[in-house]
Amino acid sequence: MEAQHEQIWNNCLDMIRDNIPQESYQTWFHPIQPLKLEDNQLTVQVPSKFFYEWIEGHYSDLLTQAMGQCVGPQNKLLYTFADNSDHAFKRSNDNLRKRFSKQTDEETQLNSRQTFENFIEGSSNQFAKAAALAVSEAPGATKFNPLLIYGGSGLGKTHLINAIGNFAKSHNTAKRIRYVTSEQFTIDFISSIQNHKTAELSGAYRAVDLLLVDDVQFFIDKERTQEEFFHTFNTLHQRGKQIILSSDRSPEELKGLEQRLVSRFQSGLVVDIHLPDLETRIAILQRKALEEGIELRPDIAEFIASNITSNVRELEGALIRLLAFASLRGKPLTLDLCREVLKHVTRNRPNNINIESIQRVVAQYFQIPEDLLSAKTRRKEAVHARMVSMFLTRSMTGNSLKRIGLLHGGKDHSTVIHAIRTVEKQAQGDPGFVETLETLQRKIELN
Repeated sequence: MEAQHEQIWNNCLDMIRDNIPQESYQTWFHPIQPLKLEDNQLTVQVPSKFFYEWIEGHYSDLLTQAMGQCVGPQNKLLYTFADNSDHAFKRSNDNLRKRFSKQTDEETQLNSRQTFENFIEGSSNQFAKAAALAVSEAPGATKFNPLLIYGGSGLGKTHLINAIGNFAKSHNTAKRIRYVTSEQFTIDFISSIQNHKTAELSGAYRAVDLLLVDDVQFFIDKERTQEEFFHTFNTLHQRGKQIILSSDRSPEELKGLEQRLVSRFQSGLVVDIHLPDLETRIAILQRKALEEGIELRPDIAEFIASNITSNVRELEGALIRLLAFASLRGKPLTLDLCREVLKHVTRNRPNNINIESIQRVVAQYFQIPEDLLSAKTRRKEAVHARMVSMFLTRSMTGNSLKRIGLLHGGKDHSTVIHAIRTVEKQAQGDPGFVETLETLQRKIELN
């Protein structure tokens, strides 16, 4: 028969499972063991202090809600560690919340942890960061108004626009600052209609000095919301106030958005963020590990960065899975452990992938002689295929830029970088080209 503390905890888990991704549930909650329940005080055992810190830092609100429903309002949750079961920790540690929490400023809605200081700069985001910094130093006083930053999911757009707001706040370059997602703007607008407070809403948004709007693509097909935002935009712009926008695609690709809004989005500066190169991905991993108090070996960082090329969010997620697994098993961070934990990423990537095999598949796909990829030629049919080959070689093998260039017609490293950036940029705006790259990758893995 199931004991009371087990039943209570399983009820909590049922609620938690419905509110987070399955992988997160398996990683962070499945290993937890309930130990006892005394006077509405539930004690659970976690593998290590690292687990405790991560759970409290990232799932504290969810745990509070689950415990409230399953135990009652007057509840306590205590942790013990598997490696030190006598050492109990009460939840709600203020220092941990400060370290891990989103830390949203109530007045501005900015995430105070997202600053220029902890934004990793690389060739993929260098121009966007420079533009963001220029605007944050003099909001409304540059020609970059509006500033629109676009790029795929998980590449750092939200971090960068929050950094603008945080810089302006800390350096007092703008007094009234407001960060909002397009979804929240829409919710606010609908609520104002229902409560007959549209004038109040308009006044609040149009009274700011710096307005930062995240993910404007979600305004698409919302006609009345677009109308409201159009007038808000015009009012702020005419008053010389700064507007910052982010989107997952360039303005001209925002089909379903009114042309007058697209025109205004294009009237300032439009910059893109694309996929980070290997060196930037490694730097991001090293910074994330440092934030977690972990020293990450260079070979491990390079392995993760070489195998995960899609976006920063997945990159950081892979590192956290690795740290969690090491903590759960009580094992040191090694390259072998990394391969084991991330085998779902690399399982279709055999060890025999090399430059030669990539060139063979690419040449066959583009129907050109294979030797054209390694020849010093500018023939039109070879140039594009060579750039694709360089990109796939960099992302699938982790070879140095020098070696990639050497085996692609003796090109120098700057030419290789240019080729990779060109392919990444094309992939950002061309879903058909993304499918081509994915098809080539599958063919290379099966070759």
